[in-house]
Amino acid sequence: MERYNIFNQVHKGLRAYLYETALAVQQTDFPKQEEAEKMLHTIAEVLYYFGQHALYVERFLFPFIVDHNPGLIGIFRQQYQSNLVQAQRLRGVMTVYGHAVNEEERSAAGKSIARAFTIFLVNHLDSMSREDNLLNSVLWRLYADTELQALEREIVVKMTARDLATLSKWAIRGMNNAEIIDWLRLIERTSVSTVFACFFHSAERELPAYRWDSIQEVLAEGSSIVEAVAGEPL
Repeated sequence: MERYNIFNQVHKGLRAYLYETALAVQQTDFPKQEEAEKMLHTIAEVLYYFGQHALYVERFLFPFIVDHNPGLIGIFRQQYQSNLVQAQRLRGVMTVYGHAVNEEERSAAGKSIARAFTIFLVNHLDSMSREDNLLNSVLWRLYADTELQALEREIVVKMTARDLATLSKWAIRGMNNAEIIDWLRLIERTSVSTVFACFFHSAERELPAYRWDSIQEVLAEGSSIVEAVAGEPL
């Protein structure tokens, strides 16, 4: 039987965030300062949310594992420290761009930013793969799916409104229809209505109409909450 993956939604969202940002970095004309500054703001947001992801994992998941496998937690703390160093290096080349005084310097700084972001992307894809494989293996051995779902709910309700909105946006963008349906059904059954409304309206905003119509049709079967939320303004 397939076990509940507490990382599935957030990892799919974070990977979508990385992929879309990486493409935007490639397409940015860094000598054009206004265009580049928008890109730097986007990268700064990516750095913030990946930092938040590590923080949530350390704060909410590590306590459930550390007594059973302290060595594994030590490995992940080293991994997160390495990720932090890569983020700092990326911030450093972004600062260099801010001090550039002409197009040639901005172009050179832009190439450095692109290289640093690629390293950041590769490191974090590897880090999330390790979380999926190593942390899940311990969690599945120690806890039932219902306990993992309850832990996920605890994490979600403690997130800030800003973090929750971003999670819902990118998770919806990163998942397939079946995953979105299962996730929204789980949230509907187990979370407060305001959390469900956040993810429901995020799906309505982010998905093309043909996907959202088919998802909403399945969700609406036997659900009074879906009908009520669907009538609320975005």
